[in-house]
Amino acid sequence: MIKIIERTDDNVAICKIEGKLSGIEGKGQVQDKIRELIERDLIKVVLDLSKVNWIDSTGLGELIASLSSLKKQDGLLVLSNIQDPVQSLLKMTNLNQIFDIYQDVEKAVEALR
Repeated sequence: MIKIIERTDDNVAICKIEGKLSGIEGKGQVQDKIRELIERDLIKVVLDLSKVNWIDSTGLGELIASLSSLKKQDGLLVLSNIQDPVQSLLKMTNLNQIFDIYQDVEKAVEALR
């Protein structure tokens, strides 16, 4: 099971994800959180992946679906603090070309303001 810790900085939601982002441990949780944020009119989102050291195809699908949901609302989703194994997978799948990626949360929040 993954854990999502949310905080806000002005009108930017920062969601720190902890655990393995996979079909087994967290299926649907990220998308559920994004839907909840959209309902609260928080459409600028940073996903802090500093505590995610493993992701599978279901987890990648969650990220893509979350990005798509926010874009439909004229929102933005960026990723930050990506660990090496996850970064490698994003590069292999060329998803690093789709997502805006920042080294830390502060830079990501600044970019969304």
